[in-house]
Amino acid sequence: MHLALAEEILHGDALPPTTRRMLIRQRGPFLLGHTAPDVQTVSGQARDETHFYTIPRTSDRPAHETLFATHPVLAHAEPLPPAQVAFVAGYVAHLLLDELWLDDIFRRYFLPDWAPWRERSFLHNVLRTWMDRQDQQRLNGSVAIALREAEPQDWLPFVSDEHLRAWRDWLVGQFDPGHSVQTAEIFAQRMGVSVTEVEAVLRSPQQMKERVFCHIPQAALRSFHDTGYARSVALICWYIGKKEVHT
Repeated sequence: MHLALAEEILHGDALPPTTRRMLIRQRGPFLLGHTAPDVQTVSGQARDETHFYTIPRTSDRPAHETLFATHPVLAHAEPLPPAQVAFVAGYVAHLLLDELWLDDIFRRYFLPDWAPWRERSFLHNVLRTWMDRQDQQRLNGSVAIALREAEPQDWLPFVSDEHLRAWRDWLVGQFDPGHSVQTAEIFAQRMGVSVTEVEAVLRSPQQMKERVFCHIPQAALRSFHDTGYARSVALICWYIGKKEVHT
């Protein structure tokens, strides 16, 4: 989902021309940044160490503000090299989208007690997997090529380059021929269920309709996408715009 939105932003016309040109030149770092908060999958860090907010929420402060307050070296784009600026721009856009999902999708449609928590959590992750597969169809092989060219160089003070490279390589591997996005496997492992259980719902339009989309209208997902796109563009422009004012 994050990669698909990043590509949509890059190829859309919402960004100012100078910002768009810079990000296209730094496409690999920008795409990697859009996924990098999930590096804890390989680094072993706690989620709040890379996402800068807790679940359940303990503060209304936007995650990117907490990131910049905690690591002020990243807060100002002007002195940073272009590759790092593009990476951080993607990183904060990821944080924004995750927070939006938490507030507008999870808390609104899956937190209410309409079924046992295990069932709600299971169907929430089925939905996330379904969306990943929809978005995968919007991506092409050039995404893997661009990601492979991203070479972290002290881009984050709280994640090692080694872990960012390992995360990059794991992502790239999912675009290789014969491979697929491993969202279902990851969520199944976290929930303690078999991948077969997840796939049984995913592959059945009837089950998706009766077990998932009866609780969340697809219009809510379209609204989430549109709001996420607009707010991501605004945040990216705010962050990179500060650099452009000084260049």
